[in-house]
Amino acid sequence: MTAQSTPIERGPSVQFDAFCRRVTQYMAMAGVLGMLAIAILTTVDILVFRYLLNAPIPGSNEILSTVFAVAVAAVLPSGLAQKGMLEVDILAGSLGLRRSAWLRVVTGALFAVALAVVAWQVVVFAQEAHASGRQTVILQWKTWPFLAIIAAIFVACVPVQIASVARSVDSLFAGTGDGASGSRLGRIGFWVAIAAAVAVVWYLLDLYGGSMRGTAAMLSIVIFAALWLLVAGLAPVALALLLCGFVGTSLIMGIPIALNIVGSETTALITSSELAVLPLFLIMGGLATASGMANDLFRLAAAVFGFQRGGLALATIGGAAGFGALTGSSLATVATIGRAALPEMEARGYSKSLSTGCIAAGGCLGQIIPPSTAAVLYAILVEQSIGMLYIALLVPALLSIVFYLGSTWMIIYLRPEAAPGRVPFDARELARALWRSVSAFIMFGTVIGGIFTGVFTATEAAAVGVLIAFLVALFRGKLRADTIRELIVETTQATAMLYFVLIGANVFSFFIGAAGLPGLLTQSLLDSGLAPLAIIALLAVAYLLLGSVMDAFTILLVTAPIVSGMIATLGYDLLWWGVVMVVVIEIGVISPPFGMNLFVMKSVAKDVSLMTIYRGVLPFVFADIIKLALLVLFPALSLWLPLMAMRN
Repeated sequence: MTAQSTPIERGPSVQFDAFCRRVTQYMAMAGVLGMLAIAILTTVDILVFRYLLNAPIPGSNEILSTVFAVAVAAVLPSGLAQKGMLEVDILAGSLGLRRSAWLRVVTGALFAVALAVVAWQVVVFAQEAHASGRQTVILQWKTWPFLAIIAAIFVACVPVQIASVARSVDSLFAGTGDGASGSRLGRIGFWVAIAAAVAVVWYLLDLYGGSMRGTAAMLSIVIFAALWLLVAGLAPVALALLLCGFVGTSLIMGIPIALNIVGSETTALITSSELAVLPLFLIMGGLATASGMANDLFRLAAAVFGFQRGGLALATIGGAAGFGALTGSSLATVATIGRAALPEMEARGYSKSLSTGCIAAGGCLGQIIPPSTAAVLYAILVEQSIGMLYIALLVPALLSIVFYLGSTWMIIYLRPEAAPGRVPFDARELARALWRSVSAFIMFGTVIGGIFTGVFTATEAAAVGVLIAFLVALFRGKLRADTIRELIVETTQATAMLYFVLIGANVFSFFIGAAGLPGLLTQSLLDSGLAPLAIIALLAVAYLLLGSVMDAFTILLVTAPIVSGMIATLGYDLLWWGVVMVVVIEIGVISPPFGMNLFVMKSVAKDVSLMTIYRGVLPFVFADIIKLALLVLFPALSLWLPLMAMRN
């Protein structure tokens, strides 16, 4: 007897959504494989043509800003279809499932409208490139065909988002019990209400556009508050940033300029050769995980620390450091290391608080050890060198490892029952683990060493890392069909989420700069009479408080463009402040009650209560605060390596 499907399960919205998912999956596959091919080509250019033959392939950056840009754009619709957008669900539990679902469909529908505006403006830019005959400098390629393809992909994002929202709307109305005709009228009414709301807002923006230039600073404060309300109301962060930036810019400068900013920022981001480092490092991390290099580093850490009391907890910190160096992802580090380490620690009698605490804290190392996603986002938003910021993070990353190991030792010293006794030292296992980890050391050393010595740019280093990870996975026979599918899905979700968020963040940053909010805040703080160090301390405390209740990436994206101007005015180095920001984010992801790592840890350790995880992670939070104080008081800890690299 076969199960009967309900009308909603076989309705047109479900079928259209399924069709969009299938088509976008093929697009994403082509995009990820295209990025992988360009990474390999870039590496061959560097190692063979540039250094061996002294005849580099001309226009490699132009390939990144044209062909690679198309490959990046190709994964965006699939990210939407998979509902991989960043959101903050602080109020989801208190609102109830149905209210939360309604908020998500409303904001999802508004996101479809925002995507339509973005697509429209990218089409306009492609048309302008065609009309002006714009071409690349070295290769003399016409840019309009590439921009036209990118524009077509953004246009395709709109029905993909509509299909996803329509399916959710149908599900909500199907559960009302109003009958088929009532549900149909309700669905039509929903879309009519969304269209009417957009029309009203557009009319008001057109009516009052450009009229609030004189009150721009006050307007920016109102818009900033509206941004946080949208984020707290389950709106995708990308939508909240884009909508607030567009509305604010329209009120100060008029709709035509706001539309132009949307198009220019989107096109600049997609075609940015520097931003290409993000998807490349995501691919590198996926291949490094698939090849087993991450597990190799965990085995090595276990062999190094395992003979000590609580050695497996110490090994978890070491393994997380190695995994973070390969992937740059905090959440992936917790999930992967947690699945490997937690069963082992439970089997050997470790306390649940120590086990979950060191795994959740160890995951933070994925953000502070290069390659770090947070560092790339900060560098793009504040216009700093990604490579120099990576180098500036090396000493703070080492401090993080030392402080986490010290915290683990202190817990075991104060509570010996939290960890079992020593086990014999196994020199053979250490030798085997060390041999297996050679490829990971080569990859990390090549990537970071190449940036430090100036041999590679950050983007070139990422491409080299992709090739090394690819060859290791190929040599070990790990490139199976399921591995490639998983790599495509993970790369697609992360790339789409980051690019859409950055598009919104750049539009919002333009509005904040045009409104003069950074100058207003800076002047207010300067007029307060506080010493610069006291201002830095207040900012750090504010970030720590925000990080305990808010998603850390959202805080970075919203505040970095505002606060960086203030920091520069106070005379501090923006590379140093970038390190401080990344460290604060690192603390935020493990700070109760809403640190993201804590919830990922809970998903891995389903039988452990959140309160137990909170207790386990608190010693590491205190260690992080001490480390943050050292970095603030002694900026040289972050800046001496970049200064050495600049001399090279």
